[in-house]
This record gives sequence, C-alpha cells and structure tokens, in this order.
Amino acid sequence: MSVRIDFSTILNQSTGKIDVTYRIVENELTYVNQIHVKGNVKTKDIVLRREMRLYPGDQFDGDKLKRSRERLNNLGLFESVDFTFEDTGINDRKDVVIDVKEAKTGEFSFGAGFSSVDEFIGFVQVSQNNFDIANWPTFVGDGQRLVLRAEIGSIRQDYEVSFTEPWIFDYPLLFGFDLYQRSGERSESSGVSYDITRQGGDIRLGKELTEHLRADAVYRLEDVDISDVDAGASPDLLKEEGTSQISSLQFMLTHDTRNNIFNPTSGVVLKGSAEGAGGVLQGDKDFVRYIASSEYYHTLFRDDIVLSLTLKGGLANNYDETDEVPIYERFFAGGGGSIRGYKERRVGPRDRNVTPIGGEQMLLGSVEINFPIFTGVVKGAVFYDIGNVWRGSKDEKLKFENLKLGKEPEYLKSGAGLGVRIKTPIGPVKLDYGYPLNDNHEDPKRGHFYFSMSRGF
Repeated sequence: MSVRIDFSTILNQSTGKIDVTYRIVENELTYVNQIHVKGNVKTKDIVLRREMRLYPGDQFDGDKLKRSRERLNNLGLFESVDFTFEDTGINDRKDVVIDVKEAKTGEFSFGAGFSSVDEFIGFVQVSQNNFDIANWPTFVGDGQRLVLRAEIGSIRQDYEVSFTEPWIFDYPLLFGFDLYQRSGERSESSGVSYDITRQGGDIRLGKELTEHLRADAVYRLEDVDISDVDAGASPDLLKEEGTSQISSLQFMLTHDTRNNIFNPTSGVVLKGSAEGAGGVLQGDKDFVRYIASSEYYHTLFRDDIVLSLTLKGGLANNYDETDEVPIYERFFAGGGGSIRGYKERRVGPRDRNVTPIGGEQMLLGSVEINFPIFTGVVKGAVFYDIGNVWRGSKDEKLKFENLKLGKEPEYLKSGAGLGVRIKTPIGPVKLDYGYPLNDNHEDPKRGHFYFSMSRGF
C-alpha cells in the first residue's frame, strides 16, 4: 500500500518546545507489475526469480520482500542484493528491480595447515558455486555446485567429487551426488586406534515442503576397510577388522528460520534424521540410527554480539544378523567438535585398553557467545559445552540418574573456555582453549587447545 505522509510544526508557547504533527493519508493498495533483474552478468535470471516470494500481480508485502532478500543472500552468489521500485504510469502498479553485485563463485585453491586433530594437512580444491553443466565452454550461471577436492595429511588422505543441482529440470527438487575415498591412520591425536579406508558414494534428493521446512533423502553405498588393529585390542575392535559394505538410506527433515545461513544472527534450525542400513538394502551391516538437533541464534545488546545454543541427541541400534553397531558408525564425543576441554573422542565408553570405542546413545549441548574484536577480521568467543556418549548395554545405557555432572564415566561431562576466529587471506583460523570441568576416566584434568583452519567464515 502506498501512503502519503505530511507533517506540520508549531511552537508550543507553554512549554517552549516544537510540536510535530504527522498526517498519514492512505492511498490505494499497490501491486507488483513486473520484476526486473540487473547486475547479473554471469548468473541466469531464473536463478534469482525462482527465489523470489513476491510475484507479478501480488499485493506488495514487506515480509515477502524481506524473505526474498534473505533467500537471494543465502545462495552465496552475490556480494550485495538491493531492491528498488519504479513507477509504471499506473497508480496502483509498480515495478520491482532486483539489483545485484555478483561475487566470485569459482575458485582454484591450494594450501597447507595444521589442526589439533589432523596434524599437518595440505589440500587442493577446484569449486564452482554457480556451475552450469550445459553452458559450454564457461560452465557458469545456473546455480549448480561442483567441488573437486583432495586433502593429504599426516594421518588422513581424502578425495572427493561432489555435484548439486538445486532445481533439477527447472523443478524445485534438489539432486546431487558425492563420490569419495577417505583414509585415516590410527593416531593418538584423533583418538582412532586403527587404520580405516572408506570409499563409495551417495545420491541425494531434497524438496522444500514449505517456506522453512524441507525434506531430504540420501542413499549411501560404501566399502569400509579396517586394518592395523593391535592383536591385544578389545573384541569390539578385533571383530571389525577386514572389509565390510554399508548400504543405507537416510531421511531428514529440516526446519530453518535463520536470517543468513552463512552468518546467522537470528533464527532456529531444527533437524531430525532416520537412517537404516542393511536389511532389504543388503550390505554387511544391519543397524538403524536416529539423530535430532536444534540450533538457536539471537543477538545480545548489539547486532554483532550473537548467542548460539545447540542441542543434539542420537540413538543407534543393531538388528538382524549384526550383533553390535559397527564401531565406525557409533557416536563419539570430546574434542574441538563436541565437548571442548577433553581430548578427541575421549568422552564416553572405553575398552579394557582404555581405547575409545564409542556408543549407541549420545547427548550434547553447547552455549556460545561470539563478539567482534576487530570488525570483519577477528571475533572472540566464550563457550560452555556439555554431554556424553553411552553404550547400549543394560549396565551402561543412558539413564535419568546419569544426566548429572559428575566423576563417574557415565555422568555428563562439561567444559568451558575462550576462543578467537580470525579471517585471513588463506582462510579462517579458529583457535579455542577449553578446560574440563569434570573428571573423565583416569585422564589428567588439564585444558586443551584446539586449532584448525577451514574455508568458510
């Protein structure tokens, strides 16, 4: 709706102040006439238009316009997105102009780094976030994503090819696939006590059910090879030695109201997934796994101080001819990716050799506050993590009485600390220091640093 706002001022003799009177005159309802796109040199118009939530003929709606801007920013293809409105000569009709500035979406990168888990690692990657498989010879412009990546490190070697088409055949159905080989050597730093090689792939399908709710399905087929297991290892490890095939199908529901998926300052993410392996899908392992998680983002005091709350729970069970959930499909906790303050994968069940063997039940939570130190370059963080992993046996499974902080291995463990995130030309650097607030098995109670480099900030 268009409005005309007039105002008048008059001196109030009794108070000596100026009184301001606004007069708002409502005009006729205004409708969208046409939508024009400007500034997209490489990106096809359709890639932008299909994200719009305001269409020609619609009544102007501020909420729909705001959501359209959020969806365009979430594509990751543009540095800026602006809307302007143009008169059409018709009183109740206006044109909407989408003015964008395209970002660099193709990248050839290589480098090296160090993390507290993977030790030294080097990588080479070719990626295009605005790929177009049918647009020879530039192959740019359709909003597809292609990634070719190789990582070679002290204890890990990964190779991956990934392709995603968000609108298959111009229909709002996501299609994608991944082909990979991931190898890791046993290491004290990673908490893995065997060599493992996983090679295979998956096929992905996804569909938006509503504005904020989507459904996805993933079929995975891979061969897993376990080797170099110590002869004195526990039965859990010895029984996994050799090669097995995993054939699984996973279904996921995601409710996402974040204002920006790359740097959220508000919104909620709720996820639930159910995965089944073996059975009618064949393969050598029969198990099911359920995972539920939630994320909440909100600003505190200022727009650049962000509170994030996360909660995640998981349950896995074996069935049919599989006696136990494979150790490489279990849940693990401890380290930079879960409960900071403890060594990698060290929170949860261990065998007679004090080797982490994971569990079939998991509960994790985290509270973190991020704040700017040097705007756009350095962020600080304060965090508190809590959780544990439990086996599925009668003696060790999750019980209500175990949901308390304490010394016993099955009780919840917590850690707290500080961190910095630094944006550098070669990629973002993340450094956290966490201190364990509870005893864990017979491990020394001391703090740990977690250092890593990644490519998103």
